[in-house]
Amino acid sequence: MRMKTALLGCALLLLAGQASIAAEIELKLSHMFPPTHFIHTRALEPWAKSIEEKSGGRVHITIYAAGSALGDATKQFDQVRGGVVDIAVGIPAIPRGRHPRTTLMELPFTIKSSSAGTHALMDLYERYLKADFPGTEILNLTITEPSAVHTKAPIADLDQLKGVRVRAPTPSVTAMLNAIGATPVGMPPGQIYESAERGVIDGNVMPWGPVGAFKLFEVFKNHLNARIDAVAMYTLMNEARYKSLPPDIRKLFDDRKHFIDVWSKLWKETDDKAIETAKAAGNKVVDMPDAKRNEWREKMKPVVDQYIVEQQKTVANSREIYDAMVTALKKYE
Repeated sequence: MRMKTALLGCALLLLAGQASIAAEIELKLSHMFPPTHFIHTRALEPWAKSIEEKSGGRVHITIYAAGSALGDATKQFDQVRGGVVDIAVGIPAIPRGRHPRTTLMELPFTIKSSSAGTHALMDLYERYLKADFPGTEILNLTITEPSAVHTKAPIADLDQLKGVRVRAPTPSVTAMLNAIGATPVGMPPGQIYESAERGVIDGNVMPWGPVGAFKLFEVFKNHLNARIDAVAMYTLMNEARYKSLPPDIRKLFDDRKHFIDVWSKLWKETDDKAIETAKAAGNKVVDMPDAKRNEWREKMKPVVDQYIVEQQKTVANSREIYDAMVTALKKYE
């Protein structure tokens, strides 16, 4: 009997000890990428760990990736706004039309680098972009390196896309391809490889990172670094949850410099690695000179202007926002 009592006492002490080291604040973070993706392993996991360490163990962040019940790309914003999760990482263009101010940065030939684009977005979020994300607190806005054109046939200029079936990621790129005379085809990234193999498409406009991740260099052997469009991304916290945090903990989430520096570095490193992989596979990579890119920027100005006119039907100051983006970009390019 004494032995049982002693064992029970030890068990109770052990449970009490576990309870004492449980985090004071438990947070759920969801995103749309596989748990092996660099965004999960090199950006989000280290950031979550740093928050936990800086809080002295008071905060614990559990991450839910693609494949989990919270990993649907189309539901990230609704989840964080509704409080299903506390923090969400997602893409403003998914679903289309939900965040029209932020996606103006994705218009063709707007940004030259992820670093400049990320800094510009963060400069503008308070004045212009918060309206895109009601019910949330913006922890970070970032944008990828601009996209290249990946094709089966050799390509040295965008004119050569005339008559080619090309996967288009956004409505503005679709409009650009139509203006060139190409045939744009919309589809999610996961369908590109098979569609290229089957001859449904013969080209693809996409940043280099996902080209490496989806091994698309195996089906597209030619690449033109035209630096066309990029893909924006957000990290948001539920507004009520953010306001409920103790002031000292809230300050940890207000440190946006970490996000700006890390994300900009990762986008560039990942693109560079994908380019090296494509070259090692024997693919041909052509860099579009700045002068030629500027020519195409001028040629596509009517496409960009028309897109902004259409956006003004729902966001009256779309032109003002886009012009502010261009001005902010000049500070960092």
